[in-house]
Amino acid sequence: MKKPTPLLLVLSLFLCCGRGQERVRRIVTDGVDTVLNGIDPYVLKDEPGPLRLEKMFSIDTEDENQLKAGLTDIETFDVDAAGNIYLIQWNTKGNYIYKYDKDGKLLTSFCRNGQGPGEIEWGGTVMADASGELIAKDPSQSKFLVYRDDGRFLRETRLPRILGIDRVFDDGSYLVSWQDNGNELDNYVDHVALCGSGFDNMKELGRHEFPNTMMAKNIIVGQESFIFGASKDNIFIGNSSWGYEVRVLSRDGRLVRKIRKEYRPVPIDGEFRKAFLSRFPEGSPWKEKYRFADNWPPFRYLFADDEGRLYVMTREAGPNAGEFQYDIFNAQGAFIGRMSLGNSGPSYPNAARARNGLMYSLNEKPNGYKELAVYRMIWEEQ
Repeated sequence: MKKPTPLLLVLSLFLCCGRGQERVRRIVTDGVDTVLNGIDPYVLKDEPGPLRLEKMFSIDTEDENQLKAGLTDIETFDVDAAGNIYLIQWNTKGNYIYKYDKDGKLLTSFCRNGQGPGEIEWGGTVMADASGELIAKDPSQSKFLVYRDDGRFLRETRLPRILGIDRVFDDGSYLVSWQDNGNELDNYVDHVALCGSGFDNMKELGRHEFPNTMMAKNIIVGQESFIFGASKDNIFIGNSSWGYEVRVLSRDGRLVRKIRKEYRPVPIDGEFRKAFLSRFPEGSPWKEKYRFADNWPPFRYLFADDEGRLYVMTREAGPNAGEFQYDIFNAQGAFIGRMSLGNSGPSYPNAARARNGLMYSLNEKPNGYKELAVYRMIWEEQ
């Protein structure tokens, strides 16, 4: 009798879903559950049907009332449990953070420009935590500021080095990131890690190494993508060197699942190549340094919603100009649908969130102004 391969155990999960019954394909390798997804979504009994987004309102920096209030740009945003919206500007002589209610009405602004207590010089991050406090982070500083949700400054927290604060968990631990860089290095390295409330016990979860453009003889544009994010229960990391694979880790950093998906490669077209190289004058050695991959990596960005669903931004164009398709995975890693958002910035994606049944997308309009668009999430029946 032929024995099964010990490192590859194929499991079948059958779901009784009547018409359109499907099974979610899984394999277990070295004890890790790996969910296998195809080009088309699964149709599952206990999952809703296609997702439709119905626009409710937007906070638009082109709006005269926003400009009068001092909001001229949006770097990123967050949403608290009550649905209040917090926007932060990248650079301003006035206030950096603007608070709106769940209907988009401006309530207050705070966090002044400066170097004194409760002040920052650059607005990189705003984040609402589970305790009702608000974090403001200047990306050039090894500290962050904490405010009450009404804008009252509470305290300053020092960091062991310059870190990005990517998630505050309800137990006070953090998901953080940083980059090793410097003109003398052959390669830069992006890191993502989990740490305690005192920024101790740093546990690295993933890293991505890429050439220093100042040192490398040749640079391949579009070769790899490194993305990460978190829900309240899990951490997600994608590295295109693995293919279309997102690894799911527990809150203590344990690998619990891999999500794999088949995808249609998107070529790096001649129009992009021409526009990219046009930044350099004729005869520039930089033009000779850059090469292009044949295809884009499979993904660019990800985020999760309150129910643990994962939304992965792909390189496939959406139905409207400036939009890109997202793949939607349920909390068990099965591909259940697609949607389209316009949060693609010129260099990197702008933020998107899903909370309390609403989708929030920071979009850049064709004229360069930014808007935070808010949509009602409507899950159709199967």
